Amino acid sequence: MDGLVDNRAAEVPFAGIIAELLTTNLMQHREKLAVFRRMQGVVAIDLADIETAVTLDFQDGRLRIEAGIVGVPALIIRTTADRVTDLNTLRIVGGLPWCLDEAGRKVAAHLLRGRVRIAGMFAHPLLLTRLTTIMSVM
Repeated sequence: MDGLVDNRAAEVPFAGIIAELLTTNLMQHREKLAVFRRMQGVVAIDLADIETAVTLDFQDGRLRIEAGIVGVPALIIRTTADRVTDLNTLRIVGGLPWCLDEAGRKVAAHLLRGRVRIAGMFAHPLLLTRLTTIMSVM
């Protein structure tokens, strides 16, 4: 897994959590590695409650993590630190987010109530689905 994740935001604890989660997921679930290698695009995650943001730049089978929101990401996920972990429990079934279990209903409720906002989710559904697949601990 060396060389797949370049964490250039080591000073941001959340960036380290993402890098570790992703590396562990890819090592433990080899099928996620194939999804990871196909990812192309930029995603920002903004956690206003702890005043931190990171940008995930997926290019050529690698991920570069930057501090803050860099450039113009295709997706910007805005939520709180406690709710971002709910996104990691969402399962992908048949290529789509599964909203019929407890975790899926919880994420759907967050989206409907505006507690999780994902700018670009309708313009870039494949990137969002792939992100969910590789980040999910399920």
